[in-house]
Amino acid sequence: MPSLVPTKQIIFDIVREFSIITQPHESKYSVEFNHGGYMFMIFFLCTQWTADNIEAKYACPCAHVYAERAESTHAYNVLKYELDVNVPMTERSLQGTNQIVCMSQEDGLSTAVLHSHTLTIDAITVDGQGATYATSGDSLIVDLPQPYSNGDIFTIEITYHGSWSVTPSQIGFVYYPQQYNSAVQHSIAYTISEPWDARRWMPCYDEPYDKADSGWVVSVTVPDSFVVCANGELIDVTDNPNTTKTYTWKELYPIATYLMHFAVSRYAQWSDWWHDGYGDSVEIRHFMWPADSALSHTSFQHLPAALALYDSLYGPYPFDRYGQDVVYPYEWGGMEHQELSTIHRNWLINQSDRGMAHELAHMWWGDMVTCVDFRDIWLNEGFATYSDANYIWHLYGYGNFMNLMMQRRSYYLQADNAQRRPLYDPPPGQIFNYGYTYCKACWLLHMLRAVDVYHTGTDTTYFDAIAAYRDSFAYGVASTDDLSAVFSYVYGYDMTWFFDEWVYDQGHPEYYVFWLCEPYGQDFLAKIKVNQVQTNAPIFHMPVQIELSTTGGDTIVGMAITSDSEYAEFVVTDSVTSIDFDPNDWILKEHQVFYGVEEYADGHHLPCGLSFSSNPARRVTISYFVPVHGTVRIALYDVSGRLQKNLYAGVQTAGQHEIYVTDLSAGIYFCQLTTATTEETEKLIIIN
Repeated sequence: MPSLVPTKQIIFDIVREFSIITQPHESKYSVEFNHGGYMFMIFFLCTQWTADNIEAKYACPCAHVYAERAESTHAYNVLKYELDVNVPMTERSLQGTNQIVCMSQEDGLSTAVLHSHTLTIDAITVDGQGATYATSGDSLIVDLPQPYSNGDIFTIEITYHGSWSVTPSQIGFVYYPQQYNSAVQHSIAYTISEPWDARRWMPCYDEPYDKADSGWVVSVTVPDSFVVCANGELIDVTDNPNTTKTYTWKELYPIATYLMHFAVSRYAQWSDWWHDGYGDSVEIRHFMWPADSALSHTSFQHLPAALALYDSLYGPYPFDRYGQDVVYPYEWGGMEHQELSTIHRNWLINQSDRGMAHELAHMWWGDMVTCVDFRDIWLNEGFATYSDANYIWHLYGYGNFMNLMMQRRSYYLQADNAQRRPLYDPPPGQIFNYGYTYCKACWLLHMLRAVDVYHTGTDTTYFDAIAAYRDSFAYGVASTDDLSAVFSYVYGYDMTWFFDEWVYDQGHPEYYVFWLCEPYGQDFLAKIKVNQVQTNAPIFHMPVQIELSTTGGDTIVGMAITSDSEYAEFVVTDSVTSIDFDPNDWILKEHQVFYGVEEYADGHHLPCGLSFSSNPARRVTISYFVPVHGTVRIALYDVSGRLQKNLYAGVQTAGQHEIYVTDLSAGIYFCQLTTATTEETEKLIIIN
């Protein structure tokens, strides 16, 4: 990806006094809805699922579940899950056995805490011995028959079942019968688990920081007219004597429970391939209802190009294969299940290639490198959201990329206006807040790129840092501090300030920019002062580029920001006619630019365009500043707007000028200064 080219963009100045209607925040909802609740959910989906927020992960469904902190003591490490589950496809139910291979991480381990929600536990064994257990909320506390030492490996086997009503809103294990509504062509069942809902369909340790190091194997038994897809590779299909089939899928790579997934329906399937040009290829498998198969070839045609782009930006595709399963009805837009993203059928029908590109990007950011816990969810979604913006740049041009970035700026400003808070550790119900977790997070990646462009003129080191982040945490978990450490190391200077201000603190910079230009010997001196005026937010130290438009052409200068009021001077050969603050929109900000406003910046005076020696006055010296060589007119008007006197009309050089006026009648006047680039009016009172 080349560096961003200097292109002027329209500045969106947000008027903060106006009330802004914001997107609803996510909430943790019960899956049981009465009619009123159902109608509210329809309204909620319509407002949250905007044209841009197509992933639409609006809900954190377990109302009583809060993120466990990754630094909490975890007494054992999950190595592998092996799930054998029966799905009848006649009701919303399942029964299964989950074998969980674990390694003790302490001496004397006597209990293992797992997670289970709304499941009935039938039996538990540990290494073949019956085990007792207790429950507390979502915790399933297994008493180990014997203590285990650090490094010992043991297997917990849990037999269980679950049954739920079919409701309009479902999470965890989802089932809808054929003709549930007119668009449900075939019965369908699937799992959806982010952030903490894998526990709703299998007992497990349901936190992202304990990935199953050796992956998982899932065997799903269904009536023989159905097809099962899941993470990884299909390793076996067994025809059973009772008119059922068992599909066994194996995921070899480390995987978090929220990324585990299977789906069941009467699927058609086909494969595409991406070839890297060096003899390697990646299969892209698609599962959809047969009636959608023909259209899917068109809707999915851009995936190889997206894979090629991300391979060039982030390094080789991190898994052995990729795919998509299409589901309906579906609460969300898409979900990045490892090696097999789940997408809403509307994405296929509407050919939502950017949404698919977003889920594909998650294979690098979210699946291969996973946030250590959901306080850092911005890492998963920020990387994927900035990736899909770069996909738009790659396919449709830089202008469309910037239009999308500015849309996301607006979504963030709406969210910030509704509630100013840090990006890190979102409040309950706001894990997937679009304005913050997606849009602000996306801009953070853009600004990290900007820091590199400011210092080096290219984004090469930025992508070097991304590669180092990938290599350091591949198939593991990472935090904000990890990303900060990597960027500090690769950039060669401390970047802690950036993450302190943009992730752990809140808000964004609001700049007042003052400027003028005056003669400086044979050259001109551009004076620029930048004030930060935001409240309930830190001072932001993002360096900024400023484009100076002069009579001889445009030039871009850089300005370091070290305080809330920064002053800089630039010598230029031609007079400056205007400035563009952050012309390429690198910074997530609000700003206003003023010319000729009297301010003091570290002892440097920025003169007014128009001022009087005294006011009221019997006689007066009018001082005025001409920014560029050209025509100048100074006129006096009365209170009714009638011209009373032309004080000057002609051509003047850029710089400071004066007129002495003595022959005015008493009264109130309005003095208007008009130059080639500015116009200013001030009230003047003349007395006897």
